[in-house]
Amino acid sequence: MEDALAYKQMFAWLNSNFGLSEKAWIKYQPEMSIIKAEENFQLQHAGLPVSRFYFLLNGLVRFHYNTPDGKELNKSFYGENNIVGSLSALIMDEPCRFGVSTLERSTLIEMPYRSKANVWASSPEWQEVFNRCCQLMLIRNERREHELLTLSAKERFLQLIKNFPEYSTRIPQYHIASYLGITPVALSKYKKDWLK
Repeated sequence: MEDALAYKQMFAWLNSNFGLSEKAWIKYQPEMSIIKAEENFQLQHAGLPVSRFYFLLNGLVRFHYNTPDGKELNKSFYGENNIVGSLSALIMDEPCRFGVSTLERSTLIEMPYRSKANVWASSPEWQEVFNRCCQLMLIRNERREHELLTLSAKERFLQLIKNFPEYSTRIPQYHIASYLGITPVALSKYKKDWLK
């Protein structure tokens, strides 16, 4: 994807979803950079400070926790036209609690949070974008919490398929199993029955 087309796609999405003006876009766009990441590229590391977040142009990423024994537990998945990263780490100015990794080759636009232009402090429009992104992640996290606490593994699987039908063929089964809180063997055993 050409750089100009990539930035155009991001602006069109922000303009359509958050009403971001071209004037506000032009002020911050020079601070951004395009990243082409291979599969399994670590965008953010658990335990490290965060100074940027990303707009996902194409590809797929996952948020994941690491247990002390080295096991990874998937928190969520994000596809195209999503802003990804640990927004809570930015807000609280603390280390990221989870990792953010690509699941497939991806193109992203990297956005520094504390840029030279200090756009987040000086632009009400960019503040609105950031606040809305935080709200969307809060809603998604609440729904995920509800699923984990109240639904069976089967119901969580069907909810994932319903909410993100395009992801089910793109995410490896062992990552889906981790997201559901079951083993890959259990997912393989029950998946066909669950889909009936």
